[in-house]
Amino acid sequence: MGIQKHMKVFTVLSFLRLRSADIFWYQWVYPTIIFTVITGGLWLIDDGVFTFDGSKFINDINTLMGILMGFYIAALAAVSSFTNENLDQIMKGRAPTLTSSRKGGIKETLTRRRFLAVIFGYCASLSIFLYIFGVLAVHINFLPPAEPWLMKAVELAQKGAWVFYMWGLSSLLVVTLLSLHYLVERMHRA
Repeated sequence: MGIQKHMKVFTVLSFLRLRSADIFWYQWVYPTIIFTVITGGLWLIDDGVFTFDGSKFINDINTLMGILMGFYIAALAAVSSFTNENLDQIMKGRAPTLTSSRKGGIKETLTRRRFLAVIFGYCASLSIFLYIFGVLAVHINFLPPAEPWLMKAVELAQKGAWVFYMWGLSSLLVVTLLSLHYLVERMHRA
């Protein structure tokens, strides 16, 4: 119980703990494919004829993240407070489940409302993380260290941060499209 009360901030990442027959594809496979295609494309484009300006890219993404944060939070509030009996029914078909750590490992089969809340909570938090990361990336410059091994460590850390950022963007894109599909198509087939 001691550590659980400190883990509340990670509740927003519950989307990554959902289990269902095909949710793994939306959590990991599709974002990784998109990340690989985009990163590979950027690597191929940056060949001298075309160049890629990472700071301008991050500035543009930050503009979008500023808008999306508000959208996701408003969507989460709407889903949480909208009065509709269909939202409180267990999802049909292969309904996702979520194992609750605070209830002793009880597996919860999700209602439509809970599923959408988990998705929009994940998207809102991911957009906030990406926005903060983007602001820091644009405004923090590293001076090259004198030690060659330290320079290599900084370079590896920057590449790792770029991988995290691009995979996060890919995940946000996939989960946003999943949530829009659910709102546009599945919600009306109660």
